[in-house]
Amino acid sequence: MRLVSKTVLLTTMALSQYAEARPLVDTTIPPGFGSSRGDIPTLAPMLAQVIPGVVSISVIDAKDRNATNEQEKSSAGSSNPMDDFSFRPSPPRDPLLKNSSGLGAGVIIDHQQGYIITNHHLISESKEINVTLDDGRNFSANLIGSDQETDIALLQINAPRLTAISMGNSKELRVGDFVIAIGNPFGLGNTATSGIVSALGRSNLGLERFEEFIQTDASINVGNSGGALINLKGELVGINTAILAPNGGSVGIGFAIPVNMVREITTHLAQHGAVERGYLGITTKQLSSNLARTLRIDQGVLVDNVETNSPAEWARVQKGDVLIAINGHDIEDPTQLENILGLFPTGKQLKLSILRSGHPRHLFATLTKPENLQLSGEEINKNMSGVILSTLSPEQKNRYLSGGISVDSVDPKKSGWVLGLRPDDVIFSINRQPVRRLRDAQKAGALSKKMVILRAYRGDKILEMIIK
Repeated sequence: MRLVSKTVLLTTMALSQYAEARPLVDTTIPPGFGSSRGDIPTLAPMLAQVIPGVVSISVIDAKDRNATNEQEKSSAGSSNPMDDFSFRPSPPRDPLLKNSSGLGAGVIIDHQQGYIITNHHLISESKEINVTLDDGRNFSANLIGSDQETDIALLQINAPRLTAISMGNSKELRVGDFVIAIGNPFGLGNTATSGIVSALGRSNLGLERFEEFIQTDASINVGNSGGALINLKGELVGINTAILAPNGGSVGIGFAIPVNMVREITTHLAQHGAVERGYLGITTKQLSSNLARTLRIDQGVLVDNVETNSPAEWARVQKGDVLIAINGHDIEDPTQLENILGLFPTGKQLKLSILRSGHPRHLFATLTKPENLQLSGEEINKNMSGVILSTLSPEQKNRYLSGGISVDSVDPKKSGWVLGLRPDDVIFSINRQPVRRLRDAQKAGALSKKMVILRAYRGDKILEMIIK
């Protein structure tokens, strides 16, 4: 904190010499930052209100955790927290690290209902979840719901006198904004560290299916999972979830789930215990710079394909349309589109803002339940055992424009392998009937009695297989 205070004061002194110059740094002291010692900036008054809303979480797994990893041990069993640090070489690990120690944090968001947000990966295999409040009280928590694809879980405790943290608006964050991370690193409960927003909208990290992370240099370590990232108003702006840790510790690159995503997901979890995401039925790609210049737009994605009998087709979305917004959410790239669609459940009506031949239009689509993404070969014929079929990948869709289903895997010990099917084969016909999706294969399997004739692509070759 001394460094931040010194920076603000020195900046103020320097700028005072140039009355006509526009300040490069906002030196206004936010409400709640003053102290009894004058105008010296301090986070203490705000943190005094916020810290009681952050809890420590310990988990007992259905499978007992192995606590021999020195870098993931808790300090709960030692009087000296430094006993938990090892100076021995650590084994190689994925530099993108999530907490697997059984220790983490959570954020109280509703003091009346006793709702607490934390990370899915922290509690996913738990048989018991224990919550410790800032005042030392301990409670057993119930799991209301969890969503693996965003790494968000909702817990509930029955406790009086809880303090909740109000949710802010992560859309208002800017790179350079000050933030504070509060959590339970290495079992050291309610530790606060400060930093700035280093980047926004981080994706393609391979952590979750839906990624739009806030990146921060506020120190985040093992045990911070599920903890709060707050702004200088004391509002929750993110849930800490992972760090980039080449050596197993913080190097100033941490990631938090934006609170706007957290708000949507926890609403579904509170109502249904799970998130059933809706299906729109389009594939998109990034706008080329030439097309963006021609249309005079700096956002949007190009609709590359519209699935047959999908909500998008029923809404009359066409290939070549430029999708620029959904329900007022601007679309900048295909990843952001997937993240936004991931927030909407089955039955939700969407307002699609598009450009068609340069002219703006608004279309309305109601999301449906997505079809199964995988199918067992035995659902088509008993002699296709060991075969897992799936929808086509984007690359396969571009190559095989007429559609089909992909052979995802084949067990070499089962009859599907003997039949001749191999991974990445694309089945496009069953009993002379075209197969464009998994439901077509299911229908064909229901109609077949004894003999099944499969036709499939393998690269540029066409194969025909007969199953009796």
